Amino acid sequence: MAKTFRSVISLLLLLPLLAAAQKMPQWDQLSPQQRAVLAPLAGQWNQFPEFQKKKLLGVARRFPQLSPIQQKRIQSRLAEWSKLTPEERMQARQNFRNLKKLPPEERRAVRQKWLRYRQFEGTKRRRPLPASAAQPTTALPQPK
Repeated sequence: MAKTFRSVISLLLLLPLLAAAQKMPQWDQLSPQQRAVLAPLAGQWNQFPEFQKKKLLGVARRFPQLSPIQQKRIQSRLAEWSKLTPEERMQARQNFRNLKKLPPEERRAVRQKWLRYRQFEGTKRRRPLPASAAQPTTALPQPK
């Protein structure tokens, strides 16, 4: 019993140290390489939750090993993400979770529709969209 009690006390004393060790850095504490990769998020970095900072630091760590095309894609997506409101980010995360829950054949169908839309969008970019068509549709089908 005394051994268990000591273990619990030791654990309780270590918890604040463990929590502090996992605290993600503020923007000014990032390395120059990390800041260069994550530059589109500079203005929002300090407000991100810890889990998001951790994921983004992983992206920055892997970035040098990516091909130039992959690096360009990452930079583009970070720039797009930085423009989203917190509500839009939450919706994007929910859409991603919903997509992962779909059966593989439905996921492929959604991907094909998205690819066709992107091709269509690319051919129509020269002309501005009418105001009624500019409303984004972000909801994905709910999993069964």
